[in-house]
Amino acid sequence: MLMLHHIGKSFHGQSVLRDITFRMSEGESILLLGANGAGKSTLIKIILRMLQQDHGEMEWSGTRPRIGYVPQSPSIMGNLTIRQFISYVLSLHGKRSQISTVLKDAGLDEKSKMLAENLSTGQMKRLLFRLAIAAKPKLLIMDEPTAGMDLEAKRLFRRQLSAIRADGIGILVTTHIPSEAEELTDRLLYLESGVIRVDRAIEDIRRLRQSISFRTDSKDEKLLFSLGYTLRDGVFQKLTDDADKELQLLIQRNIQLKQLEIKGETLKRYVEGLNRKGAGL
Repeated sequence: MLMLHHIGKSFHGQSVLRDITFRMSEGESILLLGANGAGKSTLIKIILRMLQQDHGEMEWSGTRPRIGYVPQSPSIMGNLTIRQFISYVLSLHGKRSQISTVLKDAGLDEKSKMLAENLSTGQMKRLLFRLAIAAKPKLLIMDEPTAGMDLEAKRLFRRQLSAIRADGIGILVTTHIPSEAEELTDRLLYLESGVIRVDRAIEDIRRLRQSISFRTDSKDEKLLFSLGYTLRDGVFQKLTDDADKELQLLIQRNIQLKQLEIKGETLKRYVEGLNRKGAGL
């Protein structure tokens, strides 16, 4: 659907994006991460044509698709009521008949006469998300979409996002809370100082490192400690790159395993490691 070739962008002589190259397939869901100042918002604005890159090319396969956008810091015309604001945005896409649906889906049907500028950040994000979906986009781009939302609103947002993924809509989302998007994205793009440092499938990341934990009646604490296990609240734990090999070793040592759990690497822990490396820690 989208291909970026060697995209670069500078401001006042300072490079913000350097040699950005990646392909996004139709219906793919990408999580865009990086520390503050890594270039995430700049990249999004270039894809949206809100900024022009200094060099490099951006190509769409076929006609440029309709794109829905939920910005990090929304701004609206303060003299409009919520209903008027929705009507205005939908009219741009020929979807004015969906005003009532958007109000209901955003949980604002009883506040339609309130000035839109008086919405909380979380309420505005919910509204902009529903407006973006109402436009029937092929690609949905979201910059910190859950900022300002309470826990219940975040749960609802994840359910709604899961539903639109099932409809084959491509998603490009950036957030400072990776765990909120881990189950809803297929692939991680990690920017560091304007360069793509990681381009990897989320499922591959989960396989990188696994945690193994269990209880045991065996009197082999010294042996387990020597194998690198820690003991907490009666549970032995260890991080490993090969859980199958680790299990074989435990069985060979006749360790009795109870309540065995094997969990894959979490995106949160993986990204924290990337952030530490980027900070030189």
